[in-house]
Order: sequence, then C-alpha cells, then structure tokens
Amino acid sequence: MDSVTAMPAKKISPARDAQLWLSAFEASASRGALLLLVGIRDLKQVNDLHGRETGNAVIAEIGKRIAGFAPSISGAILTARLPGREFLIIAGACGQAEAEQVARKLLGQLESPLQHRDGELHISPRIGIALSRPGQSGTQLLAAASSALSAAYSHKGRKYRFADSVTNVDTQRNSRLDKGLRQALKQQEIAIYFQPQFEVDTEKLVGAEALARWTHPDFGQIGAEELFAAADRCDLREELSFAIQKQAVGYATQWPDSVHLSINLGAEELADDHATRLLAILEDAGFPFNRLTVELTEESIIRDFDLALSQLEMLRAKGIGVAIDDFGTGYSSLAYLKSLPLDYLKIDKGMTADISGNPRDLIVLRAVIALGKALGLRIIAEGVEKDSELELLRSEGCDYFQGYLRSPPLTAEQFLELIHQ
Repeated sequence: MDSVTAMPAKKISPARDAQLWLSAFEASASRGALLLLVGIRDLKQVNDLHGRETGNAVIAEIGKRIAGFAPSISGAILTARLPGREFLIIAGACGQAEAEQVARKLLGQLESPLQHRDGELHISPRIGIALSRPGQSGTQLLAAASSALSAAYSHKGRKYRFADSVTNVDTQRNSRLDKGLRQALKQQEIAIYFQPQFEVDTEKLVGAEALARWTHPDFGQIGAEELFAAADRCDLREELSFAIQKQAVGYATQWPDSVHLSINLGAEELADDHATRLLAILEDAGFPFNRLTVELTEESIIRDFDLALSQLEMLRAKGIGVAIDDFGTGYSSLAYLKSLPLDYLKIDKGMTADISGNPRDLIVLRAVIALGKALGLRIIAEGVEKDSELELLRSEGCDYFQGYLRSPPLTAEQFLELIHQ
C-alpha cells in the first residue's frame, strides 16, 4: 500500500487527501475498499435556529467523534472532511455484514446528544455505504456512496443505505427532482390537496387533512413522501413545510367554522421555534387556532421526546389539536401516549384494510380503539375503502374516518364544492 493510502485514520484530513486516495485507488482498482459517507441531515436547521457558529461547532464535534471511532474499524485508512456537511471514512475491503455492523456502531456514537449553551442538541446523522467492485474506479466508488447517502437522507426508519440497494434509475430520478424542487418552490408549483374526513356515525363532513403534491414535467404527480425526501436531500424541508402550511391555512379560511384542518409535522418541524412560526401563520390568516389539528408520526416523537413535548404543549395551550398519525406502524410505547398532550389517535390504513375478512386484524383494531378510548382520545381511521369496514368501525366506537369509500384527495376547489354540497 503506497504512502497516500496509508494515511492514518485517527485524525480528520481535508478533502484533498481523500481525493489523493481516490486517485491512488483508481491506479490500483483491484484493491478492495469500504467507503462510509457520513452526512448530517439537519445541519441547516441547526444553523437557522442556533446560528452558524453552533453549526460549525456541531461539524467539529462530529468530526472529533468520527476520528475517535475510526481506529476501531478493521483496516481503517483515512477519515476526511468533505465540503458541506459530509465526512468520508475509507477502510479496507470487508463483507456487507461487517460494514453494516460498523455503520450501526458509528451511528450510535454520533447520535448521542451534543452539549449546547441552551442544553442538549440532537442531530440526525445518515450514512451511505459503498463496497468496491472489481474494475470500479475511486470516483465511481465515491459516487456510489453519495447515492446511498442521498437514499439514507430520505429513507424512513433505517439511517444507513448500501449503494447496491440504490439503482441508477433511482439516482437519476432523485437528481432531477432535487434540481427542480427549489424552482418549484420559488414558482409556487407545490399544490395542496385535501383528504376529506367524516364522522363515523353520521358520515357528516368534519374536516380535511392537507396533502402536498408536485406535478413534475417529466415524472407526473409526486406525492408527499417523495417530495419531502427531495427536500431533505436539498436542505429545503423547512421552506417546503411552511409553504404547504401557509397554502393550506389560506384555503381553509374559506371554509365554514364546522370544518377543521389537519396538517402534518415531521421530526424536523418540531424545532425550537416551529410552534411560534405556525401560530404566526394562523394569526396572519385570521384562522382560529381551535380549528387546526397537527398530526405527528411516531418517529418524530421518538427522535426528541422532550422537544416534541414542549412544542406540542405550546400549541395545545392555544387550542390546537394534536394527533398521532399512522399509529401501528412505528415503535411507540404506551408511555408516549400517556405523557404527550394528545387529542386524536389516527389508525394507519394498514390496520383497517381487510378487517371485515380477517378476525385477527379485527382483534388488533379493537384493542387499539379501546386503548385510545381509555386514554380519552378520539379515533380516526385512515384508508377506509369498503362499507363493511365502515360498519365495523362504527360498531367498535371509532369516531372519524377518511378514505376512498367516501372521497379521494381533492383539490382546494373540489373540496370547497364538497362543503357546499
């Protein structure tokens, strides 16, 4: 191994050293290697909320932790800081199982809270993993790790991805979405659809959940999950979230007082000042606080429970309702349900599908509804598509439902027509 590839991994090197190594790897492509590309998913939020000085301190601390961890990797060669929010770890060749174990341990080191002058600071690291193949150049290997990291930024749950799991089609699609998103936001091309919500007993229209859609010139309609994944890769989540919320609230001001609005909040939206900014949107639009419900995924709560609790308490003190979204798909404990200031529990559509034909599914659904009722929560069922499902939900005491049985997502104009009907 030459002098370039033998650089110590116990310190963070500049990007030029990584480029030298990659060039040397190209000259001897038969040599195997493992690349771990580490990114800080929410660095922009840290800069916006706490200032660039704090953001730089976060980068320095992450670099310190990576440098301290690298010597524990078998065959570690180099750790380097790349431009922006990314770090590169280069090690000798290994198997996928070993690489996955390294990634998990590294995430454990990086995810522990950082000390900040105002208390603990939580960040969300992601890792893209690339294992070299015969004939692959250093540049290609780095590009593969970069594609894997982009996928990890947008992937729910697991915080690392292997390059082999990301196809060229995925990479090209993501690249084109990323390039177009900023312009789409600037041109206000993100549309709002509304999923109507009905009372189970009377089937009366009571509200709607706001959903984001982007009609891409090449790919057609892009749903919220893929849209926010692109925003995460481009550090545009905050801009996208507030654009959606402002539009949705603006439309909802045209609705009668009996119709409520629900908006979704993710982990990134539960930042220190998000509640204040959301309240400002409502005040500017003249929309009553008590006609809004915020829906949270279980993942967003688990990520930083104390921060989520403080933000939700601030919103609920103003009369805003709080719902747990997609209940049954995550890992939340009963302690979260007991401790958070909640009003609604939304049952994931995967739990309502086929409840009329599967006794075991019905038993689980019945238990979830009973749990919510015991905690004083109102229950909303998602994805209801059959009359038999609605009838069972009615018999079990479910309060509200949404789904294609009564209506698909509607444009703002279509939803207003539905209200007038």
